[in-house]
Amino acid sequence: MSNVWIVARRDSFDYPIESISSSTIHCQVLSPAEVEINPARSELTRPDLLVVDLQSIQQPVNQFMEHLSQINPEAAFIVLASPGAALGGSVSSHYAVDEIINRPSDGRQIARTVEELSKRITVFDRLHGVLEKLHKEMHQHRIVVRSQSMREIVDRLPQLASSLSTILITGETGTGKELVARAIHYLGPRAGRPFITVDCGTIPEYLVENELFGHARGAYTDAGVGFRGLIQEADGGTLFLDEVEALPISVQSKFLRFLQEHQYKPLGQSRYVSVDVHVVASTNVDLLKSVERKLFREDLYYRLKVVPLTIPPLRERKADIPRLVRFFLQRYGGERHTLQQIPLDTIERWMDYDWPGNVRELENKIQEWLATTDAGKMSDFTQPFDTTAALRTLAEVRRETLARCEEKYFQQLMTLTKGNVSAAARVAGIDRKNLRGTLKKYSIQPDSFRPKRS
Repeated sequence: MSNVWIVARRDSFDYPIESISSSTIHCQVLSPAEVEINPARSELTRPDLLVVDLQSIQQPVNQFMEHLSQINPEAAFIVLASPGAALGGSVSSHYAVDEIINRPSDGRQIARTVEELSKRITVFDRLHGVLEKLHKEMHQHRIVVRSQSMREIVDRLPQLASSLSTILITGETGTGKELVARAIHYLGPRAGRPFITVDCGTIPEYLVENELFGHARGAYTDAGVGFRGLIQEADGGTLFLDEVEALPISVQSKFLRFLQEHQYKPLGQSRYVSVDVHVVASTNVDLLKSVERKLFREDLYYRLKVVPLTIPPLRERKADIPRLVRFFLQRYGGERHTLQQIPLDTIERWMDYDWPGNVRELENKIQEWLATTDAGKMSDFTQPFDTTAALRTLAEVRRETLARCEEKYFQQLMTLTKGNVSAAARVAGIDRKNLRGTLKKYSIQPDSFRPKRS
């Protein structure tokens, strides 16, 4: 249920304003004095929406609005103001007023204003459930910044979120590229739609095309039912391509056409499927060098790099470290752990360290610190960093393990089918062309598995 505070003198409305309440909206009419005298009374449920009638406020508007915003930092604001009324400076921008509704001085028209207000509150109520989910999502994936370089990036996010241009996020592993991509999604008009992540580096090469574009029923052996694919799952929302440099060259041309036309053909289907998605990609390598080495298509590179965004490594934004430490302490240790509990020499050493694993390494270090340090022996955790044994990312470990398993599987497949590529493709349930590309990747020669003729 959405809780609405209507802050106004009770004699201001010659209309039963409480009638706005419904099964999903609870309205409380409070005088400015009631809010001012005891804003934290137990019987007052914190508001999701504040409606403030400026005509009812006797004290300076700025002072009253500042008080309201301090005790209700999460609430949305609607202001009722007479046409041409002075709002006491930058009330609208400074206190994040969402909307100003004209309040006619003619009492006979006040019902019309309340009706308009009722519509706004009803719309707000419909969105409130979605907003709560988004708030929880953004809280879990909060971007913590203090450094100037990251502030400049965060300041750009609302503008990027409102754009439909493809965005390419670059930066070292662990800098928070997916976090930024999620923020772009949730700050924009697609916030209530899907955010689909494609881990290009962890999907087997022969499955990438199928995972992205899907397939029609009967497209290949064992394809008894159709599969939508991740692009179609993201329809209306955002498609995030993580480690886009790992996108197989055989799939890049088809993906390029999709970026240009916003339509594609699933495997085994003759007609095109149209989708509306915002594409955001990320990479931790120099894609231009991959283009020079013929590992990445030049036209796709420039199609992805419409809006480039570079996330600096943690060693170049050390001003963020104390705030990040506080954030991770609260996330993993709860309110009982504070920044002040960490010995000063430990914080100084953390500030001097270059963090090759970036924010992810710092997050892991905080978890290690919480798990291995007694509350009464905070100074024990002062061992030197082992820079030679930095923990690799999960994606890197998955990719390496998957490659070993794939290579062994296809060697056994070639042994089973005696080097017959067509038969092997049927057994594996993949396209013959993709199978040849995978065999070439692992330097597996089908001829070496065929029976020798005497």
